[in-house]
Amino acid sequence: MSLIDNIRRRFATVGSDPEFKENDPVDFGEGIIKRIRLSNQFRGGKQYEQHIGNNRTYMNVYLSDPIIRTLIDLPCLYAVKDNFDIVTDNDALRDNIEEMFRDINIEHILYGWLRNARIFGTGYLEYTGDNLVLRSSQNMYVQRNEHGQIKYYYQDIGEDSENVRFEEEEIIELKNNTFDDYAYGLSDIHPILYLVDLKDYAERDIGAALNKYASSRFDISCGLPDMPYGPDKINEVVDAFNSLQPGEDIIHGNDIEIKELQGTQRAFEYGKYTDDILDKMHMALKVPKTMWTDPDRARPIFEPYVRYLQTMVEGALNAQLMPQIESGEARFKFRQINIEDSFTKAKTDMIYLSEGVLSPGEVREERGLDPEGVVELDMLKDVVVKQAGPAAKNANVSGGMNEDKKEESARAHNRPAANAIGDRR
Repeated sequence: MSLIDNIRRRFATVGSDPEFKENDPVDFGEGIIKRIRLSNQFRGGKQYEQHIGNNRTYMNVYLSDPIIRTLIDLPCLYAVKDNFDIVTDNDALRDNIEEMFRDINIEHILYGWLRNARIFGTGYLEYTGDNLVLRSSQNMYVQRNEHGQIKYYYQDIGEDSENVRFEEEEIIELKNNTFDDYAYGLSDIHPILYLVDLKDYAERDIGAALNKYASSRFDISCGLPDMPYGPDKINEVVDAFNSLQPGEDIIHGNDIEIKELQGTQRAFEYGKYTDDILDKMHMALKVPKTMWTDPDRARPIFEPYVRYLQTMVEGALNAQLMPQIESGEARFKFRQINIEDSFTKAKTDMIYLSEGVLSPGEVREERGLDPEGVVELDMLKDVVVKQAGPAAKNANVSGGMNEDKKEESARAHNRPAANAIGDRR
């Protein structure tokens, strides 16, 4: 932690507002946010802007609905899973930042940060100078002046004398779906709350009704033509049938006739109803249902959305965090997402190696191996073949459509390793 960080960190205050300088470091102009001006005139007590929507409701839906939870988590997982690069010409600076990020487990921190932004609309990290701490989105608020400049972040934990105020530089904020001139992003769960209610209704009320209907699947005739049953006797028979347990044998005399009713379309219509609700949920949360059965069909929607989430994270980090680390010249960038299987990845690596696009050290580093030293192509091929399985041994590394795979593999095997020292050209 640098001296500057030590000085800045003391500005987090409890029970009192930190120092604030208007139009510092940038000018916020003369435009006015009307609701802030009005709230400053008529509101007393705690000074911060209220959240959009109901964060407690969003949390309960996320925790209780496994489908919603999966659809929220999956794009966040794909956004952070393929590692990142620190972009700078200063090798020592890059090494220092990468070491810091590894020490604090940056992938898991970014995953939780992004997930909170999708659930609640905004995610918050506290930057301490040598660590990033995920803070709750439910009790973190923003106080701005009427021009829109942030005065401080306000963590509400009870009495105003106990609440924590953070300076703008101490909180790294991630807004999901910024809306108008509000201080917060929009929750991805809010637009599907009505779908969640419909699904719960279908599973609870309609499902119960169908179960009841299914349990009454017999037409029962009581009595004989010359000896009909009276109302009391009929009710007695009905009560007896209602008390039967599943699988219990039905024993009756020859004065009772039972006919099993034919099935109807109601169960099928119920399935169509729930499928339609699930389709709309998948559409709203940008994860097509084909993601599990046919990923190629889902890719045109899923990949651009994941890339959008990545640019959202990159923009927040590069605008708020990276200028505070060391000299402030480094930038954070995710690597390209990959939803291919291991064989395709291994084949691509072999092509890049043979053409000198990647060095052996770079491929080894992506596999979590020691990138140091000169590694021959044959050794690296063993690494990627081991990952992808036996099918990779006969891979057509040149990509020719009509070439014999074994022959092409032999040619690639005999070809000297391109750019063996790892320098890019």
